[in-house]
Amino acid sequence: MELLKILTLAVNGQYSQDPNPTSAVLFSFYALAVFLLIQFLGVRFFTSCKERYKNFPLISFIILATLAVAALVTAFFLESFPHNLFLGVVGGVFIWTSLGEIAEQLGWYKSHARNAVWIYLLTTAVWLVLALMKHDIPIPILGFIGYPLLAWGTHLTRVRLIHKWGANSFASTLLLLVMAAISGGAVVAGALIGTKFSGMMGGLVFAVSSWSIMEIIWEKGMANGPWKESQH
Repeated sequence: MELLKILTLAVNGQYSQDPNPTSAVLFSFYALAVFLLIQFLGVRFFTSCKERYKNFPLISFIILATLAVAALVTAFFLESFPHNLFLGVVGGVFIWTSLGEIAEQLGWYKSHARNAVWIYLLTTAVWLVLALMKHDIPIPILGFIGYPLLAWGTHLTRVRLIHKWGANSFASTLLLLVMAAISGGAVVAGALIGTKFSGMMGGLVFAVSSWSIMEIIWEKGMANGPWKESQH
C-alpha cells in the first residue's frame, strides 16, 4: 500500500537513519517559519494588489495552478522517495491556494455551503481508496492531493462552525483549543519519530493548524489580520 510506504518514510526517512529529535524539531521550525512567512506576505500582497487591479485574483489563480502542475510534473523526474513526495506536497500547496483560497475570493464556491462538504468528503474517500487499495499510484499524487485535504478540512470546519454559531461562541473557543492540541501534537509526534521528513510534515501540520487558530482569533476581533480589509 502506498500509504504504508509514506508511514514507513515518516518513521525512517533513510531506512537506516537513527532517530534524531533535535534535527526533526529544527526541520519542523523551518517548515513552520517558511509556511507562515509566505502566508502573511502572500495575503498582504494579494489584498493590496486586489484593490489596485481588478483581474489580479484571476491572474493569481492561473499562475498558482501552473506552478502546481509544474511541481507535480517535476516530482516524477526525481528518484528520491522523500524528495518527490515533498515536491508533490508543494504542488498541493499551490493547487489548494488556487482552487481553494483564490477560487473562494473569485466567488466560484462558498466554503460554508453544504455541497462543499459533500465534495470534500468524496475527495477524501477517493484519496483513501488510492492510498489503501492501489499499489501503483505514484507517491507524488498522494502528496499532491493530501495537502489540500488537510487545509480544506481545517478550513471547512472553521468556516462552517463560525458561520453556524459565530466567532465568539463557545464552539469557536473549543475549536481553537482543539486546533492548538493538534498543532502541538504534530510537532511532538514529528520529534518523537525523529526523521527530517517527519519533522517537516509535523511542522506543516502545525503551520496549517496555527493559521486556522489565528484566523479564529482575527474573526473574534482579538487582533488584526494581515489583510488590508477589515473583514477576511
